[in-house]
Amino acid sequence: MPNLRSFNYRMKQPLRRPQQLALLEDIALALGDGLSVAQACRELHQHAVQQGMVREQQVVADLQSAVYRGQPMATAMRSWFAQDLCMLVSVGERSGLLDQLIAAQRQFEQQRSAALQAFWRPLIYPLIMLFVSMLACYAVGSQVLPKLAAGLPEISWPLFSQHLMSVAQGPWLIAIGVTLSLVVLWFWGPYPLIDLRFAGWRWLAARGAFVIRRYFDGVLLLQTLTVLLRAGVRLDKALQAMQEFGSGALAPILPPIRQKLAHGERLLASILDCGLLSPRMLFRLSNGSRNATEHGTLQRVANYAAADAAAALQRLRVTMQLCCYGLILWLLLITVGGMGAMLMAVTQQHVR
Repeated sequence: MPNLRSFNYRMKQPLRRPQQLALLEDIALALGDGLSVAQACRELHQHAVQQGMVREQQVVADLQSAVYRGQPMATAMRSWFAQDLCMLVSVGERSGLLDQLIAAQRQFEQQRSAALQAFWRPLIYPLIMLFVSMLACYAVGSQVLPKLAAGLPEISWPLFSQHLMSVAQGPWLIAIGVTLSLVVLWFWGPYPLIDLRFAGWRWLAARGAFVIRRYFDGVLLLQTLTVLLRAGVRLDKALQAMQEFGSGALAPILPPIRQKLAHGERLLASILDCGLLSPRMLFRLSNGSRNATEHGTLQRVANYAAADAAAALQRLRVTMQLCCYGLILWLLLITVGGMGAMLMAVTQQHVR
């Protein structure tokens, strides 16, 4: 029975992100070929059975069952797909542009994945070296030095060695790890750890926190609006379609944007000044060509916003690399220097 429960629990877990996008693209292609949602699900289920893909069978079967009960596809997807993808499907169902939205999302995912890989890969080595340096500092300062200093009066302990022991036995090593984590959290603010639907997180975001997360959310907002406007959907209708789903990363900023439209605001830079776009992006929105369409201006700025998010990640990476190498150098100096100073002091004591 425990094994059966564990299997059922695993079967109900959401698909991995690439699997979600691939399956949505398959559904969008089937709908683009003129099939209904139920027909698309039935066809995909047959293909999944033929290839022995168990999880895909379960997902498609759940979707098909929900559609037969009259539920919207986006509602039926919630237990298997991420909220932002459910929002895209909700918008795509209303606008008939699901294939275009998924294609734009896939391009966005590729840009984000490349940016994240460029961020983490160069940090692997310095983070490992920092961890090893912290372990060495702790081992030498809390285990080795006290034994060496056992026969030496405390007044004769070298200052370097005292510093090493205070660092190793105090909260400093924990503080280093916590500080680096807070730096990443402040600049990045990954979803769903940071949910901007809560006032506390929005208060921090208004003071410059979570810039990388907000830039990527801004790209998603601009790309979704671009596809809808290009298809002839009015801006207010596009925002309404996005808001009706009522959840996901964009949920907190859509009502204020719609209020600006309702109050007669027509300048894109003012309408989309919602905390997701940088001042430079708002500046570019203000400078859009008078002969350009709204979706053309939004697409141009979306490309810049994606580049801004990647640049912000790069700045954070360089900052963390400098911090890591600086901390490694400091830890090595106090570890080697403290150990050497104590050995010299103990040797001189024995000589006397």
